[in-house]
Amino acid sequence: MVISVREIIDGGAREPALNAISRFSCRDKDVESFLKNKALEFERRDKARTYLIYDGNKSALLGYFTLSLKALPFTENTSKNTIKSIDGFSKDIRAVGIILIGQFGKDTELAKDIDGGHLLDICIETVYAAQKIVGGRFVLLECQEIDKIVSFYERNGFKALQYDENDKYLQMVRRL
Repeated sequence: MVISVREIIDGGAREPALNAISRFSCRDKDVESFLKNKALEFERRDKARTYLIYDGNKSALLGYFTLSLKALPFTENTSKNTIKSIDGFSKDIRAVGIILIGQFGKDTELAKDIDGGHLLDICIETVYAAQKIVGGRFVLLECQEIDKIVSFYERNGFKALQYDENDKYLQMVRRL
């Protein structure tokens, strides 16, 4: 079951959701911290949309993801063919608007209850819904270059594109 944080802010299920969020634990402490400390504010300020994935009984928060829009600047090392493929028109542009999976994680304690691939499928379904409304050719995510993480995303259709401006994260894209 997928519930947006926007529904929680606007609706009456605020306390149970906030309790579930407070219990959420993730190996990636940045991902955990975002959900606990920033997701509601990002939602209120319309900076991003966060979606919570519950088990069928809505008793356990299995994972979550956050989507937003991003201006993706291309680095000098990005090939002209890749730029044209992502943009759809020009090989000479310097940046493109893209849907960003900004946060993506599952609860460490409940990891066995949902496959990461299934969680990503739920996320991508939501990306497709956004694409249907606003357009777009690719989805972007940024991750640490850890073999296990990169391999997971590659198995799920993402390809390495470039490093972010600070060379901190590997930027990976998937054709929609």
